[in-house]
Amino acid sequence: MKNTFSRKFTVCALAGVLGSAFIACGDDNSSSPSAKGLPAEVTDKAELETYECSMDVIGEKVYVTELEENYECDGEKWFKSYDQTKPSSTKSSGSKDTDGSSDSRATDKEGSSDNDKGEAKSSSSAKSSSWRPTEILEPEITVNETCTEVGACDAMVKTDISTWHFVRKDGFDRDMEYIYFVEGTQLMVKTIDYKGVEDIDTLKVYSDMTNEISQEYAFNAAKSTCKNGGGNDNKIKSCVKDTVKALPECNASREGFIGKKDSSSYVVCKNGSWEKAKEIDMDTYGKTCTNAEVGTRTNGVVTETNKYYCTANGWVSLMRWNWDVPKEAYFNPNITYGSMTDERDGKVYRTVQIGDQIWMAENLNYADSVKTPSLLERSWCYDNKTENCDVAGRLYTWAAAIDSVALYDNGNGVNCGDGVNCTMPKKVRGICPSGWHLPRYATIDDDEFRIMYIAVGEEEETAGKALKSQMGWEYRGCKYIGTDTLGFSGIPAGYRTSSGKFIGGLAYFHTTMDRTDGLSFTDAKYLSYGSDWMGKERLYKSDAYSVRCVKD
Repeated sequence: MKNTFSRKFTVCALAGVLGSAFIACGDDNSSSPSAKGLPAEVTDKAELETYECSMDVIGEKVYVTELEENYECDGEKWFKSYDQTKPSSTKSSGSKDTDGSSDSRATDKEGSSDNDKGEAKSSSSAKSSSWRPTEILEPEITVNETCTEVGACDAMVKTDISTWHFVRKDGFDRDMEYIYFVEGTQLMVKTIDYKGVEDIDTLKVYSDMTNEISQEYAFNAAKSTCKNGGGNDNKIKSCVKDTVKALPECNASREGFIGKKDSSSYVVCKNGSWEKAKEIDMDTYGKTCTNAEVGTRTNGVVTETNKYYCTANGWVSLMRWNWDVPKEAYFNPNITYGSMTDERDGKVYRTVQIGDQIWMAENLNYADSVKTPSLLERSWCYDNKTENCDVAGRLYTWAAAIDSVALYDNGNGVNCGDGVNCTMPKKVRGICPSGWHLPRYATIDDDEFRIMYIAVGEEEETAGKALKSQMGWEYRGCKYIGTDTLGFSGIPAGYRTSSGKFIGGLAYFHTTMDRTDGLSFTDAKYLSYGSDWMGKERLYKSDAYSVRCVKD
């Protein structure tokens, strides 16, 4: 079990700090006219400014020929895009003509061309599709009519004398119509024979119809006359109309559609029924996520409170960690990164200068047990899935991280590792590429992690926030999201215990610290989903953690 005596957590709050870049999906490499009426290419910046940049075209890109650069809409203004892939064709039919008019024949009323709609239907395997409308379905008004039928005798209502109206047979089996009414307080009955001759009788026994008892007797007598006298059983139809507002049927053709249930709640059509819409359903509605867009990176986001990425499995939230999202999505687009190539395997890593130090801006992903024997059975990909190493690097035991074999062979017999105390050299290359080394941690003043964030004005209590990536840290209801102002782009890569269990939601980084108070412990630095700290923790050497290297 880990000793957590040095961990300093703050109360988990449902709040986060978001960066300025938005992630979603779109036609990054499309050279055809935009579905929203934008050209793929314009002559200069002045022509670009003639096209309005609004929330309707957020994430759309236009190539400026004069500058040889893509510009992208952030919802308010055009900015130089991070994707500088040049369109394969020249100005399209959707661009402005020389007379200033715009050819909009390529678009339909739903904002996409007929061809686009057909292709999206055939190629889409994700949850969102480009052919569905962007507008939210409104309830439709329908009128329901409910009708009931009862016999004339049963339709009589005691308190409504106008219903005491029936036809019965006379002594010669001829129809005789009876109509009861009140005159003053006296009950009267009008009869109409088969010839239409009317006759009115006063039923003197019921002289006070304001009396409930008299009314009760009169009703029972009239009803008995109806039934026992062969009264007709003609059905009396009574209908009630009810106006109902309801969404159209949720069927296969409306799969994924968003509907407005009432003034403040929304539903989504899934598997033949309307379900309560989730935030991701609302925020990505109308945004394409098809086979063609999988893995693309644009700024086309619907809200300021969430960011999404298009994967083969549909839209996923970037605020929570997801292994389907590549590492590139977690870098800060506002940071100018450098790069370095590991000559051992040709892998290229982003780097960042923080203060006077140059750090790797991503976790090390090196594994060659022939060149580096200490890696044999001492490093892993999260969940033992090779593709996870491409996202978050490998997890190394302390012996693998410090390259204990090389320390012994090249360091005049220095013996380090699990179960051994040793005096570490001033600089330990360890598993890092040539010209780089493991972060040094000898004392509080000789701690390269601390030197790094102190140099740029951060304290231990807030350094974690500045070192975390802007996405991926929402976990178990906690939203201590990073700002990544330093470009370190720390991601919650998790760790592996010596028993083979993988734990997510945080990040541990190896240092050169060898604990003198225990043969099996080292000190690692950590970032937690429940804190803004950059902390240190006493950890087992046999567990496996991430490695960040510092340039010599």
